[in-house]
Amino acid sequence: MTSPAPLFSPLQASLDNLSAELKLLIKCRTNEPVEAEELNAINWPLFLQLVKSHRMIGGLYPIIYENEWLPVEVKERLKTIYNQNKLRMLTFTAELLHISKAFQKNGINSIPLKGPMLSYVYHGDFMQRVCHDIDLLLEPAQIEKAYSILYDEGYRMMEEVYATPKQKEVYLANFHHYCLYHETKDIIVELHWRLLATQNILTFPNAELWKNAWIEKISGINIRLLSKYDNFLYLCVHGGQHQWKRLFWLNDIAVVIQKEEPRFITEAYDLSKQRGIGNYVLQALQLASTLYKIILPASIIEEIARKDSVSHLSKIALVHMNALLSLDKQEPFSLKTLREKVSRFWLHYTSSYYYGDLKNVVHEAKVYFINPAYWSVFAFPDKVFLLNYVAAPFLWGYHFFQKFKKSDL
Repeated sequence: MTSPAPLFSPLQASLDNLSAELKLLIKCRTNEPVEAEELNAINWPLFLQLVKSHRMIGGLYPIIYENEWLPVEVKERLKTIYNQNKLRMLTFTAELLHISKAFQKNGINSIPLKGPMLSYVYHGDFMQRVCHDIDLLLEPAQIEKAYSILYDEGYRMMEEVYATPKQKEVYLANFHHYCLYHETKDIIVELHWRLLATQNILTFPNAELWKNAWIEKISGINIRLLSKYDNFLYLCVHGGQHQWKRLFWLNDIAVVIQKEEPRFITEAYDLSKQRGIGNYVLQALQLASTLYKIILPASIIEEIARKDSVSHLSKIALVHMNALLSLDKQEPFSLKTLREKVSRFWLHYTSSYYYGDLKNVVHEAKVYFINPAYWSVFAFPDKVFLLNYVAAPFLWGYHFFQKFKKSDL
């Protein structure tokens, strides 16, 4: 049984605080009618910037390209952005297939995450999403071999993440991917040895992920993919850990729900509880219901209503969605920007608590003491490595103010 009413009431005040441009973007995605008064309040350059920053063009343009109330110049600009993204996605798809073939030739198994394959599975083509990079999950023992292959292909680390054996040991234990960049191709590839940095807390057993994976043949290449349940849970946790600040992550959630069978939601939630990530899933479902009018089973609605923590998480996510443009740019130092950073810092730790328990908060706090960016400025020798944790707060402050300094240049 489902309920026709989306979960508006707990989040209504937060929804009211969204900018006119963001409200319009959401209405465009759901193809809702728009009043003339709403259009008169729109800053169209800002609206276009939001479309790009929220990476919504793939899911948006096919819905609104025949819309009569959009200004002609805005529609033409959206068409240009859409066509540029299609070409970019074709480039990403070709590179993904090229890398997968090279890995298979060398006995390396990989699973693409999100990206063109998610678009292919749920839209039937590779071009209905926006990609920033190519994410590949590998078995931990094969990471160094895969890195060597990509190095020979011209990929390089985007930044130095370790310089000593102990730094490497700590990095591999506390982070989850290498980030590589090919300057000529202008493509970023992330090699994951686990799905999440917090995988030791949030249960995503690697062996089970590989066992549940299925194979899709693309251009003669066998591509392994996460099972539909593992994929959905990963999308929920990934979006949550990024505070759902970009709408296109939530768009993925809505599309998956719409394409899967009705029982999928409750089965996915039951699995999420077993893995200790129930609140991540409930938050994603509440936001999808609220913003995209996704109809949820009555049992899920009751569960969300019963858990105040879920609505707290969704309210925090709406704050981040609304502030995305300011999050994406570096602003000069001032008391205002300092207050904003402290506020975001507090919201981040509040979210960590609401998602799970104190273990989550402890892990997030630990990351501030283990940051490769600190080691590139100053690091104690491996013999006294523990002293790096003592130096970390001072190096955090150094980086904090260096960011402001760069923004003033």
